[in-house]
Amino acid sequence: MKKLILGLLFAFTLVSCTQKTAPPQEITVNEQFTIQMPSNLAVMTDLYPDAIMQYGNTFNQVYIIGKEVAKTQDSTFQAFVEASLTTYAKRPNYKIIKEQNVLINGTPAKIFDLTMTQNNSEMFMKQVMLDGKKANYELIGWTLGKNKQYQGQQLMDIISTFKEM
Repeated sequence: MKKLILGLLFAFTLVSCTQKTAPPQEITVNEQFTIQMPSNLAVMTDLYPDAIMQYGNTFNQVYIIGKEVAKTQDSTFQAFVEASLTTYAKRPNYKIIKEQNVLINGTPAKIFDLTMTQNNSEMFMKQVMLDGKKANYELIGWTLGKNKQYQGQQLMDIISTFKEM
């Protein structure tokens, strides 16, 4: 009986270690941009009002949303960035820990790594504003502070696949 149980446990371990995860899927958002979403994130609908893209994994506590703001004659990218940053600035323990100016597949962007407290939990967030040709875009990904190394990299891997159409 012990051999049977050990054999089943060994077989289960072998099978679970050799399973492959599905590759990321390229999704098209509002005919505005594409982004590659990993298979471990699912469509969600209640993360952020007016978001045009919402994905998450409640088990891993990692989420990402996308927003779009039309460009006008009077608006500037800098004003868009400042308005976007004020969204979270009043949260407890809000802190910008890193800021970068980058190009993401040819689109100028500003990336902010943020920490804050929400419901007594330390949160880590990637807030990215993109100066697109058609619109300004904001991609926001977040996870628990204790998961920021691994999940923060996963969020950046997703964000770096952004391509305006």
